[in-house]
Amino acid sequence: MCGIFCSVLHNVGLQSFKIPIALKEILRNRGPDVQDEMIVDYDAGQIIFSGNVLWQQGEGMQKQPVVANDFIFLFNGDIYNLPKPEYMSDTSWIASKISECRYNENKLLKLLKKWEGPHCFIIYDKQDQILYFSRDALGRNSLIIERIPNGLHLLSTSHRFENDKLSLELPPMGLYKVNINDLTSCVLHPWQPLNNYYVELLSRLDQAVGWKTTVESPMSPEWMLKSKLTFDYDFYKYTYIDSHEDLYKKLINQPQIKESLATLHKLLSNSVRNRVTNKAPLCRLCLEKMTVPTLCGHAKLCILFSGGIDCTILALLANEFVPQNEAIELINVAFESVEGQNISEKLWDVPDRKTALLSINELKQLCPKRCWKLLEVNVTRRELDQNLTTRIKHLIYPLETVLDESLGCAFWFASHCDSSTARVALIGSGADELFGGYARHRNSFRHCQGSATERQLAVHNELEMDWQRIPARNLARDDRVIADNGKTARSPFIEENVVKFIRSLEAYQKCCFCFPEGVGDKLLLRLYGFQIGLRGVVFLKKRAIQFGSRIANKKHKAVHQSDTLKQKLSAKVNISHTFS
Repeated sequence: MCGIFCSVLHNVGLQSFKIPIALKEILRNRGPDVQDEMIVDYDAGQIIFSGNVLWQQGEGMQKQPVVANDFIFLFNGDIYNLPKPEYMSDTSWIASKISECRYNENKLLKLLKKWEGPHCFIIYDKQDQILYFSRDALGRNSLIIERIPNGLHLLSTSHRFENDKLSLELPPMGLYKVNINDLTSCVLHPWQPLNNYYVELLSRLDQAVGWKTTVESPMSPEWMLKSKLTFDYDFYKYTYIDSHEDLYKKLINQPQIKESLATLHKLLSNSVRNRVTNKAPLCRLCLEKMTVPTLCGHAKLCILFSGGIDCTILALLANEFVPQNEAIELINVAFESVEGQNISEKLWDVPDRKTALLSINELKQLCPKRCWKLLEVNVTRRELDQNLTTRIKHLIYPLETVLDESLGCAFWFASHCDSSTARVALIGSGADELFGGYARHRNSFRHCQGSATERQLAVHNELEMDWQRIPARNLARDDRVIADNGKTARSPFIEENVVKFIRSLEAYQKCCFCFPEGVGDKLLLRLYGFQIGLRGVVFLKKRAIQFGSRIANKKHKAVHQSDTLKQKLSAKVNISHTFS
């Protein structure tokens, strides 16, 4: 994980631009291991690059920005399918390959469409004065674009109350290309053909930044195309049994369901393995003290742990790939209730704490040799308010809803845990969208008055809508708040091959809303958890983290603007500048 920054400035004058101290600090929090800056002159002004690196891959730390021939490269992410030697970081390998793409943009596009893993990057072609930038198609890593009076910023995370800029999360639609001498136009090579939702996002981007985007042919990575699967099983054709364990045993023994679960196991295990094993050999504490190479037996992996099925499955799979002598941290967060005044043990007995204690007992029974380290993070309302107003609101920016505030705070405090030594955090994001875990998925089935086929189409459409929106909903925000604590957030469910397989299944092969809540929602994933040994946790009902941790008040609408996050702009941003 890295904090990257690029600023394109026109008509700089005699005094060079300097990155504000507050912004520098936020970027350094993301990349505490090594930092560097570079200023380059171009025809109309200057361009500033800053890289702040959190070491995760390769034998040593790779400083950024990287200069390779005529290219300057900033990279934030992890690519897991590169044919590179283990001693080399993905950043240095990619930089060398990009330098080979000189005068051949198609070669660059072919390179990008093969990558698997969360990433965003900035490439500057010094000779042609062209800036390329992109986020991966699933929007897992943050990149913010900001229009300022005399130029443009691209950065991993921003700082809130500066009145002369307009900021938004860069839509993860493909590779953007801009001539820095003319910021009135942009070229986009999209990942896939743009649907109505993405056309609207692009229109908002153009309006905010003040340029016009020309859309070229899509790159269409292979994993984004659905497979033609041969499965014809249908969960709705099986009779409900009151004994849920007997029901699950019956379903698991059906040949096609068994084959589907085997495919899921292979893909999800591989995703977890890549995200668990690609990390630095030292924990947070040993890296801070490091003067000579040393062995480290402390925990290097944590799981943000509510005790629900998604994170418990990830914990059980991670056990297979973490050395036996290392602990795995399970971080559980609880917030003081609004009414609570006195601190007591009972005060932190929130729903997610209770389920975490139940689930860790299952993990201990299944993996008795592993040291499962439950880290309980208890947050008072005073601590919450203080950190939200001084720090977290800048990380959530430019988002500003009540839901952004609640989830952003929950993930920030969990990853901020003082007793954690890990620098990689697994999170269960994406499971509900993929497998059908939200109440709105069940409601789309219940409220449809049509035929069985029409009801399945209603569920399919709801799942598809959720999936199309996921890159722009919460992944970048979670990346920003978790990375602020020197941890890389990794989401094994949101992995290219897992996504391709699950999205290729029909809705009735993933969930069954004729079965009760906690049984039929996310049915395929629950069956998988049951198959690998979990019992009580697979029948837990879905509970949103903002309510399970007790940070949110159910009276507040999630989509409403947060009073704390509301922008206080004393001057309007002028985005109608002409740069030519």
